[in-house]
Amino acid sequence: MFDGLDSSLYPLVANQALGELIGATNVEFEKIAVQIVAVFLFGWSIGGFLFGYLGDRIGRAKALSFSILVYAFFTGLSGIAHSWQELAVFRFFSGLGIGGEWALGVSLLSETVSSKKRIMSGAILATGFPLGYCFAVIVNLLINPFGWRIVFLVGILPALLVFFIRRNIDEPEVWKAIPQKMVNPLEVFDRKYLPRLLIGFLLGLTMSLGIWGSLMWFPIWIERELGGSLFQMTTATFIKLFAHAIGCYLTGFILLKYKRRTLLFFSYFFSFVFACTMFFFFHSYGFGILIFAALLGFSYGFIPATFTIYFPELFPTRIRSTAEGFCYSTGRAVTALGVLFSGDLVQFFKGNIGQTAAMMSIAFLAGAFISLFAPETNKEALPE
Repeated sequence: MFDGLDSSLYPLVANQALGELIGATNVEFEKIAVQIVAVFLFGWSIGGFLFGYLGDRIGRAKALSFSILVYAFFTGLSGIAHSWQELAVFRFFSGLGIGGEWALGVSLLSETVSSKKRIMSGAILATGFPLGYCFAVIVNLLINPFGWRIVFLVGILPALLVFFIRRNIDEPEVWKAIPQKMVNPLEVFDRKYLPRLLIGFLLGLTMSLGIWGSLMWFPIWIERELGGSLFQMTTATFIKLFAHAIGCYLTGFILLKYKRRTLLFFSYFFSFVFACTMFFFFHSYGFGILIFAALLGFSYGFIPATFTIYFPELFPTRIRSTAEGFCYSTGRAVTALGVLFSGDLVQFFKGNIGQTAAMMSIAFLAGAFISLFAPETNKEALPE
């Protein structure tokens, strides 16, 4: 949930923050906006692998505490940035911590709960991110009128969670039972793991490209292109995210009966259909935006929730958090380049954000194709 909160604050306040730092009429507004997102994603990509490795090396709970402290501290610092370059540096380190949190949290949960509860627990865990984003949307609505800087200061809140983690959460028994902990993080690239690692990486990459290359533009698109107010942008974003949370939760019930790749295919495919249609078709704010926002949020909600359940099933305990971090987060380095490209695409389309977001949604279609090759796993037990 705090991941969702801290990672989403910038897209929500970008219009106001950059309006102050570089000027709302700056001809390079969109280009600088996406450069900051790209820097954030580079940090996320490094953090996913780095903290994932620390999770396999020193323990999931210990590394989780470090990652939360890093992203909470630097999200708070974002509120005192005096230039867009400073803001980019703070967002880089925020991404570093956020990138590690997912793999560590997923490993910790999947290795702790019983096999009968693991699938539904993973789905519930996945709802945290969109609900955190919903929280950020509400915070932005209430606090933004007093200044975008104060909005970033709310991002310090996750640091309080560390005290609870250190006092109450022990390392998983299956991890403690490993006689020789991982020393070399490159072990994940061993030939016996490589096919699954590659598929997981490509799935994570296409999801990341779809979300950050296309859906990232949603709030900015509503405000700058559709002429929506802060309240209208908040309403549409909240509906999209709440539908996303519902999709995440329902993933558990679906995966108790159906194959992982079947759900991934349909969720990727319909995410493409709804995103492409919405960004191409609508040119003014209206009720239809809310309908498509809900459909889009619901359809792509299944993707990260499936990863939460599926990725731990692909790798043994010894390399699990490193491999998960690589699959889920490292592709964001490529995504960062895609985000930069989307900024250039906005200029190519003469400032048309909708056309850019629709074109970038093709990443979801690529994910649908890749999901057809995803290996099936044991739904009951994790590989030791």
